[in-house]
Amino acid sequence: MTQKPLLLDRDKTQLKRDFRKDLSGDVNLRLFTQRQSAVIVPGRECKYCTQTQQLLEELAGLSPKLHLEIIDFYQQNQLAQEQGVSRIPATVVEVDGSSRVKFYGIPMGYELTTLVEDIKIISRGISPLNMNTRKKLREVNKPVHIQVFVAPEPTPHPGQDRLAHAFALDCPNITADAIEIHEFPALAQSYGVRSVPLTVINEYTRLAGPVSERHLLQKVLEVGVTTSATVRDDGR
Repeated sequence: MTQKPLLLDRDKTQLKRDFRKDLSGDVNLRLFTQRQSAVIVPGRECKYCTQTQQLLEELAGLSPKLHLEIIDFYQQNQLAQEQGVSRIPATVVEVDGSSRVKFYGIPMGYELTTLVEDIKIISRGISPLNMNTRKKLREVNKPVHIQVFVAPEPTPHPGQDRLAHAFALDCPNITADAIEIHEFPALAQSYGVRSVPLTVINEYTRLAGPVSERHLLQKVLEVGVTTSATVRDDGR
């Protein structure tokens, strides 16, 4: 049975044109999913795994510079742990061989826009952050984990996950996850998500609503920088 395309023809045409114009280097996408089977194991249901794989296959087919790897989360659990993947479907956008940028859930709607922008940034190697932010991010010397809870439908403040991903793309000590709340309601509930976007940094710092680049930088530096006492050359 032929699957109905998830991307509209007009969107495919536009994306193909954009990729041809904006991509210079290759970009690797890694999808952690589960092998399709007629037998559903309790506790391993993944409502959107099939659709996520279809979407990424359609997207990767729009440019020879996009490469997609499909990984079974349960059969290759050790790899999932190494990549920091804790649930599925999970899309990892490879950055310098690392897995700092992730999408949990199917990246549709505004999340597809974020994924496309991430691809362009990585391919071209040009950061969207201002120079002061990039300079300050070099001071981050501890692991920082940013989680942004989002929804695919239009919100008053789209793009918060895009900003978090930009931080992760620029700093090797930062990882950033976009988490679709409808697909992971228990996780959203555990963090007390009442509206999106909600940004969580290192589990305890919560930022509700829109967060500016400057504000996010401030919070990241608060948890991600360890300062050591300066030792004088004369030993005093």
